[in-house]
Amino acid sequence: MNNDKKSNFYKPEEHRGLFMDILETDDNTQHLLNQEKTRYTKGADEIIDKVQNAFLEKRRAEEIDLSLENRDKERFMALTSEGWEEVL
Repeated sequence: MNNDKKSNFYKPEEHRGLFMDILETDDNTQHLLNQEKTRYTKGADEIIDKVQNAFLEKRRAEEIDLSLENRDKERFMALTSEGWEEVL
């Protein structure tokens, strides 16, 4: 049996153009990548802050429940007073 075609034969010259398109970026993209802040920075920071605060609040609630379950008054007072972020 003689196969004239090799089904798994890789031809790099056919795919080289696809890779070069991916590697080449336009001037606008380079400008955005080189900037320290963009027009999206403020919105992204707000979203990150909301997510971090939600995580801390959830963790705080879990820790308060745990301290109540273990009857740990000192831990409970620390988690329910000012500066509770430092306790976590």
